[in-house]
Amino acid sequence: MKNSIKAGALLVAGVIALSGCGSSEGTSGSAEGGTSSPTPTLAVGQNQYSADELEDALDAAREDGVVTGDIENDEMLRPQFEESSYKDLTIKPEQCAALLSSTFDRKIQDGNLAFGGLNDSDVVTLVSYKDASVLEEQVDASGQALTDCAEFQMDNGMGQISASLEKIDASTEAPVTQAYRTTIGAMDSQGTAVHVMGISGTVQVSATLFDPADVDGAVADGEEAVNAVLAALENK
Repeated sequence: MKNSIKAGALLVAGVIALSGCGSSEGTSGSAEGGTSSPTPTLAVGQNQYSADELEDALDAAREDGVVTGDIENDEMLRPQFEESSYKDLTIKPEQCAALLSSTFDRKIQDGNLAFGGLNDSDVVTLVSYKDASVLEEQVDASGQALTDCAEFQMDNGMGQISASLEKIDASTEAPVTQAYRTTIGAMDSQGTAVHVMGISGTVQVSATLFDPADVDGAVADGEEAVNAVLAALENK
C-alpha cells in the first residue's frame, strides 16, 4: 500500500508542479507561502531552454552530487502524460479542477520537460515554457489556487486519492519561491511530501521530497536542489 501512496504523491506533485498551484504571490521579493531574494539577479529563463539543455542541467547537478538517481528527458517523459492516469484525471472540487484544467493542454505542449532523482525516492522536475507568461499567470492565480485546492480529491480511474495542501516557508535563488506540504491518502494509507519550487522567467524547478522525518531538513534539501539546477541553467 505504501507504493500506492508514493504513486499518488508523484501524481499530485506532477499535477501541481505543472499547473503552478501553490505559487507565491508576486514575482519578486518576499511573498506569502515562501520568501525570495529581495533583489534577484539570476539570469535564468530569459528564453526557453531546449530539452537537451534541461537534461544537461540535471547532468551538471549530478556532477555536483545533488542529483544521484535516474534522469529522464523530455522524450521519455512526454508519453507518460498521455497515459490514462493523467489524461483521464478527475479532480474535485470543481473550483480546483478548473484551476488545474489547463495543465495538460498548452502548458505541456509549449513546455520542455526533464526529471531527475535526488536519491532513491526524492525527485526534481524542470519545465521551461516558450515565454514567461505561463508562469506569470500561475503566480497571479496563486492565492485562489491555495484556497480552492487546500483539500481536493483525484480519481485516475484506478482509485481515488485525497490530498491537502499546506503552505510552508522556503527561500531559493529564484525570483519567486514557493513551498508547501501535501498529505496524500489512498484507501487506508497516508503519506506526506514536501515540495519546493523556484520560478525564474520561463523556468520552473520543483523538488519533491517524500515522507520526510524532518520537514525543515527536507525544505533545506529542496532549496539546495533547486539552487543547484538554477546555477546549472545560468551557465547555459
